[in-house]
Amino acid sequence: MIQPTSIFISEISSKLKLLDLSQNDFSNIKNFPLNAKQCIYVIDWQEARVSFQKDIHKLLGYTTDEFTLETLLNIAHPDDLDLIKRVTQAAVNHLTHYTCDNLKDSSLNLTYRFRKKDNTYVKILRQSSLYEPTRNGKMKSNLSLLTDISFFDNSETVHWEFNAPLIEQKTFKREIYKEFNNFFTRRETEIIKLISSQHNTKSIAQQLFISEHTVYSHRKNILKKSKCHNATELIAFCHKTGVL
Repeated sequence: MIQPTSIFISEISSKLKLLDLSQNDFSNIKNFPLNAKQCIYVIDWQEARVSFQKDIHKLLGYTTDEFTLETLLNIAHPDDLDLIKRVTQAAVNHLTHYTCDNLKDSSLNLTYRFRKKDNTYVKILRQSSLYEPTRNGKMKSNLSLLTDISFFDNSETVHWEFNAPLIEQKTFKREIYKEFNNFFTRRETEIIKLISSQHNTKSIAQQLFISEHTVYSHRKNILKKSKCHNATELIAFCHKTGVL
């Protein structure tokens, strides 16, 4: 079954591809069609600032002066923030090795909870792609389109995917995996591997020579740390991040 989020990503990607990225004076995005549940902005990484924004106030309540790079880096829900920073950092590290020609039609898609100015949270789909290259053809700035998807996804789960047709995916995944090397403790990783092998709490306790209560505590912490609700979600998360 096709998930609603996947449909949104596909539709929005089609709209973003219509942008003429050869224009860097923002004229190409000032009139970009946004609905009531969308806003758009550009981050200039060389100057470490938000260089363009449209309809941020309508969606999130922040004024132009309030919606800064510092705000953006800390706007995620506290329970989502670490994962978002890990994935984003891995993407940035990876993309700096490529020229803009290699980044054409690439995007980093994330769904997570954004904090609005009134301190309530909204589930957002964030699609980020290259906007402006440097003189030597590397990434100078990126454009992000935010879409409120709370009406069909109000879960606490963070999802991400990196679409880069001209970039070798295994290399990127290794970058992601590196970011998650220390995400779980050694004991937590041992328990996760046993969970993936269909061991229950009692069996894990016997395998590791610890109490069932200790195993239960570890499992609870593992699910909380990974933002997963059950073993199925956990195993999928661990395969995606290279823990398994």
